[in-house]
Amino acid sequence: MSTATTPESYAEKAARLTSNWQSGSGPLRLKKSTISNLFRYQPRGAAARRLSLGEFNHVLALDSAAGTVEVEGLTTYETVVRYCLARGFLPLVAPELKHITVGGATVGIGIESTCYRYGFVHDGLREADVLLPGGTIVTARADNEHADLFAALPNSYGTLGYILRAKIALHRAGPYVHLHVQKFADAAGYLEAMRIATEAPDLQFVEGLFFEDGRYFLMTGRFVDRVPECDDIVRKNVFYRLVETRRDIYLKTFDYIFRYDPDWFWNVPETGAFDLFRRYAPEQWRNSAFYTKYVALKSRALGAVGLRDDRMEPLIQDWEVPWRHGEELIRFAVANVKLAGKPWAAVPIKAPQQPTLYPIQPNELYFNLGCYCQVQRPAGMEPYHYTKILDRKCFELGGIKMLYSSSFLSEAEFDQIYNGEAYRKLKSKYDAQGNAQTLYKKVALAPR
Repeated sequence: MSTATTPESYAEKAARLTSNWQSGSGPLRLKKSTISNLFRYQPRGAAARRLSLGEFNHVLALDSAAGTVEVEGLTTYETVVRYCLARGFLPLVAPELKHITVGGATVGIGIESTCYRYGFVHDGLREADVLLPGGTIVTARADNEHADLFAALPNSYGTLGYILRAKIALHRAGPYVHLHVQKFADAAGYLEAMRIATEAPDLQFVEGLFFEDGRYFLMTGRFVDRVPECDDIVRKNVFYRLVETRRDIYLKTFDYIFRYDPDWFWNVPETGAFDLFRRYAPEQWRNSAFYTKYVALKSRALGAVGLRDDRMEPLIQDWEVPWRHGEELIRFAVANVKLAGKPWAAVPIKAPQQPTLYPIQPNELYFNLGCYCQVQRPAGMEPYHYTKILDRKCFELGGIKMLYSSSFLSEAEFDQIYNGEAYRKLKSKYDAQGNAQTLYKKVALAPR
């Protein structure tokens, strides 16, 4: 077993946290030292109390025999992946942005190109210490007295408690990834090839990108010990541009896991000035966290002098529909949404179980459609028009959407989709005093 040391032990920090706890009024809000990966389209009201758990950010121990690692809840995936890769392992599902935290991806819905084999991020959770909104800490597992909380952590977004410690499952990993790219000219053939790839026992990664001009790219990946060359997607190349032009891409495993982080998917502009930025900017600036801060600062500056384009707005969302409806969702998206040449992302997902608050069917293949860019709203349309029409189409097809970004639903609609009745029972059990926000108030914007 490998053990990581921390300046203060996890047990000492947890004991101090509970001994100093003061149960107050008003909703809790987690204070983080890392950038938030929640993308709310409109600002929310300030919470009455801010809870700092930033010191809970260490890897605790890796058990190679059991294939698990214990980490503190605010540990970033960059830290976890570096630690585990050095020992020949990776989390079952590791999100592609470096500053996503283990706790955040677990109580949210985290996805990646291994989801067809392992499910969502939370499907790798084996045990969690949860700080309840009342200030007590409980250990939740699938087989103990807090099994109901364990099953409801996914998609709870901290409204039932914050994860202080997590034990997560690992799989073996190699030093490099060979990514093979196939191009298709139609959605039906593309999806069928992707479905077949999910059944191949020798593949570790399956994902795709496609464009509104009818180009569809399927990427399938394997771990390898040696490569003929190693592609640079931090300084030299934008990853998705390689996908458009190459049949084979070779990356260090660490770079593959975080392949969309240096350019925040495809949001760093492709201009001469930014090409220089890619090549020469300090390493700490070549990540999604820096770019997110830059965009926020630029938006405020342009707004202050009246130069901001109010029709430019985010379309940062993920939707999942049963596989049989994937082609219809693709066709609707391409016909009705204009991304100005940027790609859509596609990931196949099959989860082994159904979490309480994210009711998808277990062991059924789903098609995930992702969009991660700024778009120009069509003239004459209401704000967030694209988000709203894609949400409606997803729900019409029997699908569900991730809640890390804004949703526009009435509370009744929200409860019907995300099992509101079960949530209220859990809320009354684990947050009887109402110290934390409700899920609806935290993640949804009432329709206007």
